[in-house]
Amino acid sequence: MYTGKEVSFFDMCHIDSMSMLEIDDMVRELGYSTPHDIYWQKPWGVLKVSPLKNDSDVLSMLAALPRQKYVHVYLEEIVEPLTNSNVGTETIRTDENARNDEVEIESNGSTDNSSSEDADYVACNDHDSDSPLEDSENNLADSGDEVCDVHVGVGRDIPGFSAAVRVENEVVCSETDSEGANLLHSASDSETDGKGRKYPEFNSETDLKNPQFKKGMMFSHQSVLKAAVKQYAVVNRYNVRLKTNDSRRLQVVCKDGCPWMIWASRLNPKIVKESSWQIKTYIGEHTCIRDTVNENCISTWLAETYMEKWRVDPTYSSGSLQKDVENDHILHVPLTKCCRAKKLALKKLHGDDEEKYARIYDYLGELRGTNPGTTTICRLANRVFERMYVCLQACKDDFKAGCRRIICVDGCFLKGHYQGYLLAAIGIYGNDCVYPLAYGVVESENTSSWSWFFFQILEEDLEITNSHHYTFMSDKQKGLMQSILELFPNAERRGCVRHLYSNFKNKRGFTGKALKDALWKAARATYMKEFTDAMHEMKAISEDAFEWMQDKDPRLWSKLHFETHSKSDLLLNNLCESFNKMILEARDKPILTLMEMVKCKIMNRFAKKAEDAQKIVGTLCPKIQKKVDKLIVQPIRCWPRNAGGNRYEVPAGHDDQHIVDLGAHSCSCRKWDLTGIPCIHATTTILMRGERPEAYVNNCYKKETQLQIYSHMVKPLRGPKQWAHHVTNEPVLPPIIRRPVGRPQRSRRKEADEILTSTGRISKKGLVRMTCSKCSNAGHNKRSCRGQVGGNNPLSSNNNVRKPIRNGPKASIPNVSQQTSSSNAAGPPMNSSTAYVPPIQRPKLVVKRAQLQMQQEVQVVKAQSPLSDGCLLKALKARSRINHKKTLLQKGLDGDEFQNITSFVNGVLGH
Repeated sequence: MYTGKEVSFFDMCHIDSMSMLEIDDMVRELGYSTPHDIYWQKPWGVLKVSPLKNDSDVLSMLAALPRQKYVHVYLEEIVEPLTNSNVGTETIRTDENARNDEVEIESNGSTDNSSSEDADYVACNDHDSDSPLEDSENNLADSGDEVCDVHVGVGRDIPGFSAAVRVENEVVCSETDSEGANLLHSASDSETDGKGRKYPEFNSETDLKNPQFKKGMMFSHQSVLKAAVKQYAVVNRYNVRLKTNDSRRLQVVCKDGCPWMIWASRLNPKIVKESSWQIKTYIGEHTCIRDTVNENCISTWLAETYMEKWRVDPTYSSGSLQKDVENDHILHVPLTKCCRAKKLALKKLHGDDEEKYARIYDYLGELRGTNPGTTTICRLANRVFERMYVCLQACKDDFKAGCRRIICVDGCFLKGHYQGYLLAAIGIYGNDCVYPLAYGVVESENTSSWSWFFFQILEEDLEITNSHHYTFMSDKQKGLMQSILELFPNAERRGCVRHLYSNFKNKRGFTGKALKDALWKAARATYMKEFTDAMHEMKAISEDAFEWMQDKDPRLWSKLHFETHSKSDLLLNNLCESFNKMILEARDKPILTLMEMVKCKIMNRFAKKAEDAQKIVGTLCPKIQKKVDKLIVQPIRCWPRNAGGNRYEVPAGHDDQHIVDLGAHSCSCRKWDLTGIPCIHATTTILMRGERPEAYVNNCYKKETQLQIYSHMVKPLRGPKQWAHHVTNEPVLPPIIRRPVGRPQRSRRKEADEILTSTGRISKKGLVRMTCSKCSNAGHNKRSCRGQVGGNNPLSSNNNVRKPIRNGPKASIPNVSQQTSSSNAAGPPMNSSTAYVPPIQRPKLVVKRAQLQMQQEVQVVKAQSPLSDGCLLKALKARSRINHKKTLLQKGLDGDEFQNITSFVNGVLGH
């Protein structure tokens, strides 16, 4: 019977230093001093052991290493022989605490002894022969007394062979004359006499949250040790630093005078692939005071620690991060550092911009593969991204299934690094809600980009061949109306009345509630008399406003002039505004993240609307049913008179009477004709006949149509790791940055009468015109007054020195009577007819624009030139300096300065 359990191993031994003396040293290190015999197991046999007595036996053992990279060594203490006929003629030895040592041989190593905390094993045979044994993978031989050895692994690395360190945790129970290997599992609560060294190991998954260091602690890599030190410093608020930091050693100390210290090194620097590190010296006592400002709390640490915050909420602000760090770690972090941490975290979550552009073809291929029939187009210019267009097959099928024939188009600017514009085409289905049709990213909003977008969606995807029955609505973006007129001259065009009123008020100055009410009354008028009365009311208030509105085509903004085929009386482009709001959080993301988020929004919306359509009770969509119910309960002021043939005469007040034709679903007020929903006159007539108005509602509002529209779903996509790589296409380069000088705009400009969300008040912008105290003219103040320019009064004679101009350098205006011709003057000589000197352009602004232009040229030239980036940059700089010669001369450089600059440029070109 054998009790006790322990597994020990020796690794990283040199093959040339292996001898019998070395093995005896291992045995003594394990704590055995009594006489013993040593055996080693031949790897090609099953528990076939051979004695290990001298160096010749050691060489025989090493010769077996090419076939098996480790060797099992068995130790047996010598005791009195037993008499048992079943054992044979060999001497049987029993050992209460026998050891089985596994010597593991590795390549390119040196001698180093260590211990492991791996699982240990014990071989245990009960004295009672009748006690049952649990069958193992190998059956136990039914024999008499047995010689059982505890299998303890002792591993060593031998140069010339490459094998991972392995400790085989198994128990071997065998007879001395047996050829088979038998495994015996035993209890794990027995004692052991082993004295092998054991070192704690650092688990980065569980121990990194609050590291606790110990002498001898093992780390899998130097980076893990550094991360643990940094985490320890931040959690405990100690300003520790790396005093020694190279590929072999690492020393961490605290402040001057504090004894705390860590000294660690690689286990075996001679092995290139060996990356394990161990703490050799550790002093864990601090005498310094904890700080509230920690140098180890850097932006990368903040980004990694609070990554989940941005994963859950991408709008998690830098200010919130600063407060959370103060509450969690009692540390003060600058706001700029929090901003850098947010940028790093979002970049890691959403990917790098350039990397996203390089995988555009992979994304579009995956989109077409999972959604067959989807149209995806990517337009390049010398491999540089220009435009991309996506129209999902589900959107095509659903639009043809029953959406109303009105298409709203609009664009919104993107807030990412490369900016651009997102164009979208939005439809409307029976419940008066947004239905996305197609979307795309372009470089800018102009006639070319809108024409390209319209050609793809309308002629190719929606198959619009006869544009007479379609309506396009927009807010008059740049080039939008012109593109619609060129591609679809027969289609109806509508404009957004809100944008019309914005120009009416801000650009022309027609303010006041009376004019506003008159304009909207004319826009909502559905028959001629109502429209004429509204325009006469406007004329009575302001002749100029009436004349300005006369130049506007009423077919773009008045319901009276709208066609009836689209079954929509929309005056506002709110559908596109709702879509822009829906994708607001995606507009500052990289290109593929943006496209995928938009696709996911559409996919989720289709699935939800399909579920809602199944829950509709009745025959109409919910919003349309509410409109009909409101008309039913409205007070009845109409008394229809039957004229025969489903035609009725309906008086509606003093001098107001309409004709209702139930057979043609028409009313002379044109509201039923425009919307497809019975008006108040038709509803009164239908109720008088004892019928329900729902039967007279257009089919586009019915539940059956809603189910047909959302019968096609958008299919989900796999992750980027599973996308097929298109090797036939070269990677797409990012677009050229067209960024104006100054801080980029990230929010929409508010109108003068809009309430500011931050302050909750109405801005005075656009309502109050400033007046200059110097020239008494409106439109500017004293600081920006430029004298006799744009109708301003000339400066008085005592104002000889001009005040600094905003956004420009200081410039002086000499006295008219003291003319000068000096070449160093700030401008040309002044006389009675010249009262103003143009401001000199800011040098920093010139440099900034030159740098942006050079970056754009480098991106274009890199795609066409095999030269390195350094050579291209030098050539572009030289060309920029040559083109700048005339500017230098105009600034008044003397001959020597110009000659020096010319020589420098020629020298750069020579290189």
